[in-house]
Amino acid sequence: APLCARRRASSERRHFAQLGLAVLWAIAPLTSAQDLGLAGQMQTSTPTDLSQVCAHQTLPQMAPSVEIKDGDTVYEKIMKNQTHRYFFRSYNVTTMNQPDQYRKLIINLEPCKGIVYLLVRKTRQCYPDPYSCITQLGTPTEKRTKPCAWTHFMSETDRSRDGSPTFFEVPLSSTKYYISVYATDNSAYTLTVLADIGAFPRPGNTGRIEARQLRELQVQLSWDPAMFIPTGISDVKQYWVYSSMLLANDDRTNMAVFMRPDKIMNTVCGLVNNTDREYTRIPPSACMNGICNATIDGVITDKRYVFNVVVESHRGYRMAYAGLIMRTDWEVIRQAASDKTLKVIGAV
Repeated sequence: APLCARRRASSERRHFAQLGLAVLWAIAPLTSAQDLGLAGQMQTSTPTDLSQVCAHQTLPQMAPSVEIKDGDTVYEKIMKNQTHRYFFRSYNVTTMNQPDQYRKLIINLEPCKGIVYLLVRKTRQCYPDPYSCITQLGTPTEKRTKPCAWTHFMSETDRSRDGSPTFFEVPLSSTKYYISVYATDNSAYTLTVLADIGAFPRPGNTGRIEARQLRELQVQLSWDPAMFIPTGISDVKQYWVYSSMLLANDDRTNMAVFMRPDKIMNTVCGLVNNTDREYTRIPPSACMNGICNATIDGVITDKRYVFNVVVESHRGYRMAYAGLIMRTDWEVIRQAASDKTLKVIGAV
C-alpha cells in the first residue's frame, strides 16, 4: 500500500508539472531567436519590415550606414544629392547619470567645401529622409519644405545658411541616434559626435574677433578666451591663428556665411583648405586679463584680409571663431618684407 501511494503521488506531480508547462507555453511561447530589450526583457512589439516603412533607405543615393563612436571625428567627401548615414549609440552609465544641464550630446557638422545639411533622429529608425523635403534638386521645379520626414533636428535648408556649420547640443535622452548628412553640391565635411561635452572648446564672446592696425604693415588680433561647460574636463591647449589675403572678387554670399560655400573660412577644415598653413600658434598663457592677442606682420596696404582663430583643447577637439574681414588703408612704403609675409599672403 505505501508503494502504491508513492507511485500515485509521483504520477500526480508529473501531471501537474506537464500542465503548468503547457500553460506557460500557451501564455509566452519562446523561440531561439527571441529579441531581448536592453533590460533583458522580451521585445513585445511585432518586427517590422524596414524596407517597406523606410523605403528611402534603399535609394541608390543613400550610402550604407556607418557607426560613429563617441568622440570620433570623421572626414568624408560627398557627391551632389547623396546622403551619408551614421549610427551613434551610447550606454555609458556615467554619462547618463549626469545632471540634466550636462547630460547632452554634441553633433557638429562642418563643411570643408560645398553645402551639407545635418538631419538627426533619436531612439529608433528610420533614418532622416532629406528627399522628403528637398525634391527635384537643381531643376526649375525644385521645392524645399520643412520638416523632413523621420527627423527630430535638422539644419536650415532654405539656402539662408548654405556653407555654414551646423552645431547641435541636444539632450542625451536616448541611447541611439540616427544621422543623415545630405549634400546639395559636391562637398567635403567633418562630423563630430561627443557625449562628454566638457571636452569640447567653446569660443568666448560667441567667437567675435577684433582687429586694429598697429603700424603700416602690422595688425593685432584680439579675442576672448575659450570656455568649457562643464569646467574641469579639459582646457585650452593652444590657439591657431590664420590669415589670408582676399582676391578682388572674394565676396560673402550673405552675412550668415563666411565666406561662401566654395571658400569657407569659419570651420577648422575650411581654414586648412584655404590657407597655406597657420600664421602662428598662441599658448593660453599668453592671454592676459581675459583677452588673447596675436600680432600679424607683413600685411600689404590697401588689401582685404580674412583673419580667424581656432581653439584646440587638450583632448584634441577644435572649434573655429567667427572670423573677421579687414581692409588695410595705410600709406604704401617700399621696404623688404619679413619672412612671415609669405605665410600671410598665401592667396587662395
